[in-house]
Amino acid sequence: MTPTVGSEGREAAPRLLERCGDVSICDLTSAEQFLVWAIRWRACWQDDDEFAMDCLRDSFGRAGMPEAHPALEQFVCATCPMRLACPPAGRLGCWRLNVLEAHALHAAACLEDGLLGEAWRALRVVCPERSLQSALESLQELGRAITRNGGTIRRWRYASAFASGPREIH
Repeated sequence: MTPTVGSEGREAAPRLLERCGDVSICDLTSAEQFLVWAIRWRACWQDDDEFAMDCLRDSFGRAGMPEAHPALEQFVCATCPMRLACPPAGRLGCWRLNVLEAHALHAAACLEDGLLGEAWRALRVVCPERSLQSALESLQELGRAITRNGGTIRRWRYASAFASGPREIH
């Protein structure tokens, strides 16, 4: 995935995974917003599961990637074996990102960049070990569908990478 360039032509400041709660949904690209919305919608407890599934399926169709809907289902099942107790309206209206959303975005971008180890590192924080492979595969499929449709998902950074400054490799 390509870096985002700010209004002055400089690369945007990196988003830190450890500070994901400081990142607003408004700071995301439209593709990133769509992925976060889909994760939130699917991970939340629903009054009517059939209606919720129809809405999600319709949204993927309208986004031009109906084939990616099953991958989202697989990803959420792998990372959230139990639904969040909050109703969707409570989570969908939140401006701030949570750990699952930030790590999913970072892992999707890493997978698109061919950085499997980095994607694994990001997802192991939010995914049970036994489901990691499934989560990686489904997220890679989602990322590819988003990229095919012209969307951009950007990588995040770990604060520890900035704490010690540049490292030399010997």
